[in-house]
Order: sequence, then structure tokens, then C-alpha cells
Amino acid sequence: MFPVETEEITYKRKKSKGKHQALLVQFDSEEVHHQVEERICPDCQGDLKEIGGSLQGQELVFIPAQLKRIDHIQHAYKCQACSDKNPSDKIVKAPIPKAPL
Repeated sequence: MFPVETEEITYKRKKSKGKHQALLVQFDSEEVHHQVEERICPDCQGDLKEIGGSLQGQELVFIPAQLKRIDHIQHAYKCQACSDKNPSDKIVKAPIPKAPL
């Protein structure tokens, strides 16, 4: 029998950056805002004040003969009453759906 030679790869290929984002930019977009249904603090029942929203994900939706990008924007809220009582802020974020991929 002949000895079996094995080759060991000692390096990793780098992922190319920016191609995914460059691909998504070319499509028309539609924003879907995810907000909390009740703007009431779960701890003290005080009013929640919106403090911002952030892009949490993008997906491509294929409609026959059409592609569009859907931007998911998650809104965050702060309870002013809890912030006044405690040194740390009470932040509540709206739930967002899981990404299909």
C-alpha cells in the first residue's frame, strides 16, 4: 500500500465586505415601523416616551417581475418616571419579526 498524503490549509480567506449592502441599495425600499402597542412602562405603569428608532434588518421580497427592499425599523421608548427614580433608564424596544434567512 502507498502512504496517503494529506494537505493542510493554514490560512482563511477573507470575506469581501460591502457587496451585500451595495446589492440592496439598488432596489426601491419600503419602511416597516415596529412600535410598542401600549406605551406604558411594565414596571411602574408610567408613560413611555419614544427615544428613537434604528434599522434592524433588511430583506428582499420577490414579487413577480419586481423586487423591493423592506427596511425594518425598531422603535425604542424610555420611561421618564423610572428614569427619575433610578439612576439607570428603563428602555423598552418594540418586537421585530425574525429574519427569513
